[in-house]
Amino acid sequence: MTIETTDLETVTVDVVVPVKDDAALLRRCLRSLRAQDTRPASIIVVDNGSLDRAEVAAITERYGAVLIDEPVPGIPAANAAGFDRATATVVARLDADCVPPPDWLTRIAEAFRAEPELDALTGPATFIDGPRPLRAPLAAVYLGAYRLFVGAALAQTPIFGSNCAIRRATWDEIAHAVHRHDAELHDDLDVSAHLGLDRRVRYDRELGMGMSMRPFSDAASLAVRLRRGWATLRVHWPQELPIVRWAHHTTRLHAAVTAAPTGSSSVRWRERSALVLAARRWRTRRPQTFREKVRYKMLRDRRPMIVTFADKAAVREYVASRIGSSALPQAYGVLDDPRALRELDLPASYVVKPTHGSGAAIVVSPAASPDTRLPTEPGSWVYRHVRPEAVTREALVSIADGWVAQLYGQGPNREWVYGQVPRRIIVEELLTGPDGGIPDDYKLFVFHGRCRYIQVDAGRFGRRTQDFFRPDWSHLPMSGGPPWADPEPQAPQRLDEMIRMAERLAEGTDFVRVDLYDLGDRIVFGELTSYPAGGDSPFDPESYNAEFGSWWTVPRRYR
Repeated sequence: MTIETTDLETVTVDVVVPVKDDAALLRRCLRSLRAQDTRPASIIVVDNGSLDRAEVAAITERYGAVLIDEPVPGIPAANAAGFDRATATVVARLDADCVPPPDWLTRIAEAFRAEPELDALTGPATFIDGPRPLRAPLAAVYLGAYRLFVGAALAQTPIFGSNCAIRRATWDEIAHAVHRHDAELHDDLDVSAHLGLDRRVRYDRELGMGMSMRPFSDAASLAVRLRRGWATLRVHWPQELPIVRWAHHTTRLHAAVTAAPTGSSSVRWRERSALVLAARRWRTRRPQTFREKVRYKMLRDRRPMIVTFADKAAVREYVASRIGSSALPQAYGVLDDPRALRELDLPASYVVKPTHGSGAAIVVSPAASPDTRLPTEPGSWVYRHVRPEAVTREALVSIADGWVAQLYGQGPNREWVYGQVPRRIIVEELLTGPDGGIPDDYKLFVFHGRCRYIQVDAGRFGRRTQDFFRPDWSHLPMSGGPPWADPEPQAPQRLDEMIRMAERLAEGTDFVRVDLYDLGDRIVFGELTSYPAGGDSPFDPESYNAEFGSWWTVPRRYR
């Protein structure tokens, strides 16, 4: 389980594996998922009426996966059931006959972390069985034809069901529309059509996957796949005929090329629509769990206090007035124009980040790995720790220009607050712990002025760990994307002081997460977060979603 500033700072991934009569192949698939460099938040195996279900259940239990049953026959139903069950930031999908490389989940998490607007990611595959000389050419023909013809029919990049990932929030938007009850359709082609032309879908040729050559096992099997592909396209006609989709695609492309730059990202109509906002408020009117209450707050809390909390520059004055300026990191500059970075006098170590969002920072210090480089794409929304010699001022200006050009978040109908924060750049001192490294991050969950839980994140730029504690420092048996630290973290010496500071900062609001750093000689403020994970915090076990929410009584109206 991971609870974070936003899904950009830490991306968790659930994996969905539909299965029917494939117990032996499922064992191989789950073994490879458990050997991933990045641990999945959960693995959801969806049994679709297997004759060998008892064996499927035993294998699922052995590898620590979750088994659910979908009685409606067909991969579309099984796939949708798995996605509905998932709670992580991103839901990845592969088949029981697949074997992902060890870095598969790492690549997926990094892609969604780096691109806040990315809705879906897909990649190629290679055959891992069958005649060795035929594996590469047949895979190229099979998948190349799929991308070519389906891409032409949809006027967009199609996802490939055996190797894809979709942002959970995006799935929530299209889940009601997918054709989940027709076994004669291809689920990936159908989902691709419903993703539509206004969502960002990217093909990553480095996102590898091993899969079985079963599509070529016999002519009948290949014919079934072709028939289902044709049926899936036709079910979307005439409204989604290729000529119609290409006309819309051309219109959007022309508008993007000819539009004058405005310095702001476009917001989809559904994120501006008053009707959509009213519908979302209606659906969230009786929240019970933590996630539901975060979403309730996102849609209703319009107090100026929430804007101050989200603004990394304005919040400094608030913190100074509550707990004193000594708790703030030194600020070298708050810049309206990123070009001012060229002339700013800076030490050897510092941090550059945008004021209007979370999950992005360029950390510069001699302690960084010599192999790490700055992101090359302007506006890359990532954390990156680099050495001073790897940084040029022009490169920083380019990245910062991209940051201020972006509207952070998912628009006013979800994360309204980020549209209210001025887009600026802040440069602060680099905080270091007693050992000279990046300090552990203490995130205190404060409900109605009382701290109830403390999240401890360590190893941000290395082997990341995450643990949860109660204020008495009893460890919670909550499993997350990052593993628990080993040995278990000891209570910081200044724990009582941290709790007092957090509760002081949280006075006057129903909930806020207060991030602090213990530097040994002082406690330093990090940030205030009103929307952990954008309302998508996954919990494992799920019971903690209700427990966290039990401390929080949302007001009928925010005043």
